[in-house]
Amino acid sequence: MKKIFFLLFLMGAVLPLTAQQNCDITKQKPIELLSAQLKRSFKVLQKQNPPIYYLSYTYTQQETAELSAQDGALAREQISQESFVQVFPRAGSSRMDNTRTLKKDRTYYTLTNVDVPRWQEDPHAFTTGVWNATEQAVEDAQQDFNRVKADAQTASTRSDDSPDFVLPPKETFCREEQPLQFDLEPIKKLLVKASRLTTDKPFVLESEFSFSMQNAQRYFVDSVGTQLKYPVRLARLHYTISGQSADGANFVRAGFYDVLGADQLPSEEKLLADVTQSIGELEALSKAPEAPPATVPAILKNRAMAVFVHEVLGHRVEGHRQKEDAFGKTFTDKMGQPVVSPLISIVDDATLPSFNNIPLRGFYYYDDEGVRARPVVLVENGVLKNFLMSSSPVKGFTASNGHGRGAEGKRPVARMGNTRVIASQTVPYEQLEQQLLEEIRKQHAPYGVIIEDLSGGFTITQTSFPQAFKLTPTLMYRIYPDGRKELVRGIDMVGTPLMSFKEIIAAADDYDVFNGSCGAESGWVPVSGIAPSVLLRRLELEKTGKAESKPPLLPPPFAEGK
Repeated sequence: MKKIFFLLFLMGAVLPLTAQQNCDITKQKPIELLSAQLKRSFKVLQKQNPPIYYLSYTYTQQETAELSAQDGALAREQISQESFVQVFPRAGSSRMDNTRTLKKDRTYYTLTNVDVPRWQEDPHAFTTGVWNATEQAVEDAQQDFNRVKADAQTASTRSDDSPDFVLPPKETFCREEQPLQFDLEPIKKLLVKASRLTTDKPFVLESEFSFSMQNAQRYFVDSVGTQLKYPVRLARLHYTISGQSADGANFVRAGFYDVLGADQLPSEEKLLADVTQSIGELEALSKAPEAPPATVPAILKNRAMAVFVHEVLGHRVEGHRQKEDAFGKTFTDKMGQPVVSPLISIVDDATLPSFNNIPLRGFYYYDDEGVRARPVVLVENGVLKNFLMSSSPVKGFTASNGHGRGAEGKRPVARMGNTRVIASQTVPYEQLEQQLLEEIRKQHAPYGVIIEDLSGGFTITQTSFPQAFKLTPTLMYRIYPDGRKELVRGIDMVGTPLMSFKEIIAAADDYDVFNGSCGAESGWVPVSGIAPSVLLRRLELEKTGKAESKPPLLPPPFAEGK
């Protein structure tokens, strides 16, 4: 059995970001133009009624590419260049401003995010676009602040009356990196060839084989004096294959390859082999028996565990939620207390660019409020230590720790980045399966389950509903006391956070990565999870929902005459 000392995972995790700078921020023309317009605007706006007490500009210039193949042919090819600015004014004061969530209207407001001319084409036109966007954003912010004031006069007292904002520290950072470069022609051919594997399979209802790439330069300035330039680079090849049985059961298999260069793309042999395996699993699922509701010992495989932690714990430790009275506050008052198994520590480390040579989608240099990314220990040996914080303080946590994130046009809130699960004691995976069999026999259970893959489902965090989760396994095996395995379907895993995490009794040493995108009130942001496989003493399973419509009445065209 391996024993892992927690601090070793943090030592040397990242060099100070200042050591990674490789350009001069004072020589960046967009920063010069944005800073001049911000200074000009802020001088006047802070004297208005209500005043604009803080202002930031985020300018993004990017190139994106999207390819998609379906039914054995290319279905979409889109290459675009974009230039847009996001303006974020805060009206009122840091004590109460326009970003406060209304008690009587839980609308989450968007930010002004508009296209502007490229600064290289015409600096004057670029600055004029920023000026126009500022006028629109300020008017919206002042109207929102008036709504907040009206709501505060009639709403009940907040349980956490922390200020709405804490000014971030002044930062200066400049980094340039080589843009991602891909020859799209061989990727098109690869997607089409992989897609053709599904065209003669009657149990495949839909399939999509895609490639997407984002090359961006992002510039950030604010009224504190922060000036940042950094790259955003993402590329992914992925596929999804789905089917449906006559009784409405849905089946999905998928593959994801996150890369930062053509040399990291899967080879044709690798991709076709993976797709063939996924097709075989989809066919097997269409014939697999349905599992009944049960409470049994279980293994969550590594990537499934990463999804589980993200969905069930991650959203509940996002700091801004702790002061919302409509939030269930599962962990709000648990600081310094055990909340998961003592075997488990959890760190959210957005400074980690890769793990085992796999690029992490949750990596970033600075968050969307201009605060430097850093590792945050959320749970240490089962004990809750921190929340993920944006610049919206809560009781006991008065500053951001670099997790204010939002999609384009969305106000940043506390969000996950790279959520890393660390087990203090591990065994080889084969031994973990043996421990599962021992637990089955010990409990005199008829069987246990091994959940290979887990998709999202839903996790309830509002006080008006039970604090529970319901997640859908997409590939699950039933394992009997004699070691025999059987693929099963039609079941969801359910439970409550405080009980489920304490059921973890062992972990393997097979750490793996889940890369995805997470949606919340601040939009969809790229995230990653790293976790080992774990053994749960018991896991509750219940029937999953089914589609109300039947499969297509007609067979696909290729099946005519067969």
